[in-house]
Amino acid sequence: MRQFRKYPNRRIYDLDNSKYVTLDDLLNWINAGASIHVEEAESGEDLTQATLMQILSKEESRRSSPLLTNLALEQLIRFTSNPYAEAASQFIEQSLEFMASDSNIFMKGFKRSAESSPFNVFKAYADLWSKE
Repeated sequence: MRQFRKYPNRRIYDLDNSKYVTLDDLLNWINAGASIHVEEAESGEDLTQATLMQILSKEESRRSSPLLTNLALEQLIRFTSNPYAEAASQFIEQSLEFMASDSNIFMKGFKRSAESSPFNVFKAYADLWSKE
């Protein structure tokens, strides 16, 4: 796990390489498979989730077709005050891990899906996964 400190001037310091980094640097490490931990320099408060949300927001604004639609974001917000928030969080996390565990199978299912419905994509993926 890569360790970082965020200073009041909003700069992020890489503790492993002893240099300041950008959100794009963090994005590149995450895309390469690294996990990160970001803490506030003065208090030691864990800022990892806030930093990841900032990276996600920046990436979503770059895309012409966002991964998280307005409806999906609204539903996520609604789940934050829902008694099933923990179960929803686990479901989302496990679904993403499932998709990432074998992206080749997922992409085959995605390509074979006749409809662009996300449900059909997951169903096709599950069908392919169960055959292997």
